[in-house]
Amino acid sequence: MKGRLAMSVELDRRLDPYPWYAQMFEMNTPVFSPELGAYLVFRADDVRKVMADYQTFSSTVFNGLSSDLPFENQLTGMDPPRHTQLRALATHAFTPKAVQELEPRIQAIVDRYLDRMLEQQPVDFVKEFAIPFPITVIAELLGIPEEDRGQFKYWSDIMVEISERLLTGKTETLPQHASAYNDMMNYFVRLLTERRKHPQQDLLSRLAAAEVDGQRLSDTEASNLCSLLLVAGNETTTNLLTNAVRTFAEFPEQWDLLIHNPSLVPQAVEEVMRYRSSVQMMFRVTTREAQIGDLRMKSGERVIVFLGAANRDPAKYSHPDVFDITRQPGAHLTFGHGIHFCLGAPLARMEMTLALKTIAQRVAQFNIPLGYELEPLPSFNLLGLKHLPVHLVLRQSSSVQ
Repeated sequence: MKGRLAMSVELDRRLDPYPWYAQMFEMNTPVFSPELGAYLVFRADDVRKVMADYQTFSSTVFNGLSSDLPFENQLTGMDPPRHTQLRALATHAFTPKAVQELEPRIQAIVDRYLDRMLEQQPVDFVKEFAIPFPITVIAELLGIPEEDRGQFKYWSDIMVEISERLLTGKTETLPQHASAYNDMMNYFVRLLTERRKHPQQDLLSRLAAAEVDGQRLSDTEASNLCSLLLVAGNETTTNLLTNAVRTFAEFPEQWDLLIHNPSLVPQAVEEVMRYRSSVQMMFRVTTREAQIGDLRMKSGERVIVFLGAANRDPAKYSHPDVFDITRQPGAHLTFGHGIHFCLGAPLARMEMTLALKTIAQRVAQFNIPLGYELEPLPSFNLLGLKHLPVHLVLRQSSSVQ
């Protein structure tokens, strides 16, 4: 018998969804949300099953939702074989080896924004570091002129808004969304046209020249890949960095442990990703009758898998609600699973590792102002904060004046 649950996205749940996840674990079964018109899946094993079986649980969740904003052309909304072909074009830019070669440049970008941040007191960590750092990295990787990068965050936020509206049944096109979407696509088409005439050593040039089965990518296909890399290349890392500082501010003993044990940085990165995943859920649609545990679903049912819940599954983690950077890294689901496993995972890990390592060398403590009320992102899917004011206590010195 299927459970039924009305899911609302209240302020406290966007700020801290984990008590609700704990309640869902007690039900020990997927539940149905009339509000979202979807089955909700929380257990790690069930989440993996859904994400691994693309033939039953399709990613084509955007199909037919909007003719003005054709998100079905996005890589995240495709199934094989086209997904396989297009993904292969971008994969080589994000291999561990390719990302390792970027380390000196990423370190320089970390140093630049950290130097600026330490000159301020208090500082909004989101505004001064968590947003500009990953945007700069992905912009340089793509080959975006520096003078154009100010537009990136706006476009990225709009893309997230459009996606969430479509997935929650708000399929009417808002004028500002259509305008921003068209501006972004036209921008990438213009740059791709330039790169075909004057190739450079960047990802835009490789996409401009790329072919699948002997045919060059259309402007729309190449632009969609660029827009996906833009969004995925900054939103995830921005929120992971913000969640890291928020969490270390809440658990200063863990930050002190990291300062005195720099070798724990890789484990700390994985634990932040597990403890406060930046992306909380993924959508799928069944292509045929499917079963999860004792629950049977018909073809055409919407399914939402909760990555954030799976990362706190007590069946997989000892004391899952404890933040512990000495925890041996497990196979968390922050980057997804299966054929849609996040392309940019090696890059996000590199950015997180260099950022935490460098900040730990200079900052002894993060203090959130007493009485400050954290404001979550308006997104129901992304776990992060609009702002994070912190007073930074420097190592081997008093607080910045």
